[in-house]
Amino acid sequence: MNLRTRFSCPLICLPLVASLLSSCVIAVKETARSSSPNPHRLSQKEFYEPAVVQTVYLDIADDAWQRMIDALPKRIYVPATFRWRDIKVEQVAVRFKGNSSSQPEQQHKRSFLVKFNEFEDEHRFLGLRRVSFDNGIQFGSLFSEPIVTEILLDLGVKSHRANYARLYLNGEFHGIYVNVERIDETFVEQFLPDRTGSLFKVDNGGPGGNLQFIGDDPEEYRKVFELKSETAEEDLKELVEFIRTVNRPLEDGGENDLAAALDLDSFFKVMPVMLFAGAFDQLTGWNPHNYYLYRDREQDKWLYMPWDLDVGFSDIAFEHIQVLADWNAAWPLPEGRQRPLLERIVSDPVLLERYRASATAVLEKYFEPDSLSRRFDAKYALIKEDLARDPFPQKRVTSPWDEDYSSILEFQKKFVRKRYTAAKQQLQSPGPRPKPSQRPHHEPGPGPASEDAPTDLKAEVRADGIALTWKDNASLEVGHVVQRATEAEREMFRNVMGKPGPNSTVALDTAVQPGEIYRYRVFAVHPSPMGPKGTGISNVITVQFGEKSEGGGCSSGEVTTRRPGKPSRSNTISMVRDELVLIYSWPVLPINRHELLAHRLLIFGPFAPVARFPSRIRRATRNESRHHHSVWHPGTLT
Repeated sequence: MNLRTRFSCPLICLPLVASLLSSCVIAVKETARSSSPNPHRLSQKEFYEPAVVQTVYLDIADDAWQRMIDALPKRIYVPATFRWRDIKVEQVAVRFKGNSSSQPEQQHKRSFLVKFNEFEDEHRFLGLRRVSFDNGIQFGSLFSEPIVTEILLDLGVKSHRANYARLYLNGEFHGIYVNVERIDETFVEQFLPDRTGSLFKVDNGGPGGNLQFIGDDPEEYRKVFELKSETAEEDLKELVEFIRTVNRPLEDGGENDLAAALDLDSFFKVMPVMLFAGAFDQLTGWNPHNYYLYRDREQDKWLYMPWDLDVGFSDIAFEHIQVLADWNAAWPLPEGRQRPLLERIVSDPVLLERYRASATAVLEKYFEPDSLSRRFDAKYALIKEDLARDPFPQKRVTSPWDEDYSSILEFQKKFVRKRYTAAKQQLQSPGPRPKPSQRPHHEPGPGPASEDAPTDLKAEVRADGIALTWKDNASLEVGHVVQRATEAEREMFRNVMGKPGPNSTVALDTAVQPGEIYRYRVFAVHPSPMGPKGTGISNVITVQFGEKSEGGGCSSGEVTTRRPGKPSRSNTISMVRDELVLIYSWPVLPINRHELLAHRLLIFGPFAPVARFPSRIRRATRNESRHHHSVWHPGTLT
């Protein structure tokens, strides 16, 4: 071959090579834009493969485990070693997870949260910052979360993944868990359209958590919406504007402003799935928490993502939440709930029709009883042998009548059949919007004497009412309840005020009459598997609200106190004079806006019942105050 022949081909091919290189560069750029930045995504897919039960090993030193137990109800991180297949990660952080695992005295299986980057910021497992293992002891047992998330994902909803895991703790089999993906920064980076989007979480609920507009101050919303991404701080004001849009009265154009702000296509898939699955512990159900809001900053659009889906497939919860009777598939706002977003939808014929069309399709494709029952059976088959050696009881803590997992499955399948039949009839013949039903109300009460009961209850008689203060001794409580009885009623105390949130120590009773004698006591409230659980009571104080005067006011008052005893109707404890309180001319103080807008106590967490307190503080008239006994009304308040 001569030189001319030898070099002619390369010379001729140079333009082609340049063209190919250019094409490759363009292809690489396209791939970089469209694929996940996480190189471990395939392995993550294996870790959350629905048909595979994973095996995970956690090693926690004995002293670290004891610190976790001793710290309860506070949940603290301790160092541990994590292993899955041939991947071993040392110096990870482990803590108990969720309200169901926070009570020191509980005997059931506790959930775990593993955080890989707590001690070393760059630590990851398959690119994940966190993994969690849920105990599956709620109404939905071990089946609700994996089934519901599979349905959401098949619908194209941005949702977390869930399957099963055998958990070994220090080499010993600790039971079958639900392996639940976390919605966090990693989730945003991998699965959501804008990697810089802002993420907010509503866990415990509270003022504004039901998407009710509570004012322009972003700091009021910070109390409820946890900031879960770096950009969330910058977007607090945008969150307020979104909630303002949700609460805006309907105008000409119907859905336009809401559709521009919220991904309604996704929300209209989430709503029926939550309803048909009986996932009542959600914003779309009875309790306004357990969800994330994500803002795509590039598109300026919000996405709703449900979370904590272990409550489902159960009808009458806590003996008073009527999931089937009070959650109409055609009118998807549960009875007695205040949900501005859902109200906006059911009040707009265009939006309501869109929801119903989506609900009908979801019902037939995913909730047909025979098909869904086979899905339950398939999940059970995956873990049946492992459950036989699970060291914990085969029952849900919320359902003491359970015999084993077979009875749990039958109970849930029965719910599926009832839900499908009722929902199909409701969607085919919607009829008028149902009126709220009147049912007996469920009120929390004080428990036996306890160390975390409030103490040092005192009163100050003022011109605008009786101001109460006490010492809060509880941890992780969701609020306090003030009880009151008249002098004639003696030990017949009734709930009159709820103070939501932890660490509350003050209350003001304005529904009082000059010359009347009142008796007060206080207890804290914790969530529990069977609903709200009260601590022991505080000391009891007796207060006279002055004396009647010609002007209708009062002139003086007095306070007595006694030590706490068992909550009963007994009148055997003697009263001891504590102090005499003189009333001075005192201006009426403005009501705290936080109390005015959110004077309700919602028992948060996965056990949340519907019991709540009034939405506003009433300055009752004399006639009103004589009948102002109990204010714990779950059936009529949000």
